[in-house]
Amino acid sequence: MSSRINFELNKLRLVKSLFTTNPGYNPPAPGELIAMGVMLRNKGEFSIDGGQAQFIQNFKTQAAYELPFSLEVEFEALFALSAPITETEREPFLVQVFPQVIFPFMREYVAETTRRAGFPPLLINQSFYPTSPGEESGAGAGERVVTSKWFH
Repeated sequence: MSSRINFELNKLRLVKSLFTTNPGYNPPAPGELIAMGVMLRNKGEFSIDGGQAQFIQNFKTQAAYELPFSLEVEFEALFALSAPITETEREPFLVQVFPQVIFPFMREYVAETTRRAGFPPLLINQSFYPTSPGEESGAGAGERVVTSKWFH
């Protein structure tokens, strides 16, 4: 990025929260570690003048039929930018900056939702983010699939 751009999170709202239990699931022994695949999908767009950005982060568990529950959560954020962002400067914001601002809210919501449903909290890890802009996630543009572990 050629110049320093400050930003402010103006709005954050929960757009979607869908929690479903699997009645056919056989729980493991207490204290057993369970691996749960999760997907985090990020997408965003900038206003025509580049001074604002709308960003959406979607979290979803994988293979619900093998696990005790499935969860899908989506947050939407609106950011105000101190200066217009050029086309070339946008990718780092969409791939690294905005996702990392929203992630703590997503992580807390996922953990609290699973806890309130009677399960141990699912603590998603932060290995969703590429180390550099342009790094491929292997899941598709704006997506990252990782495994989070939790104790039953």
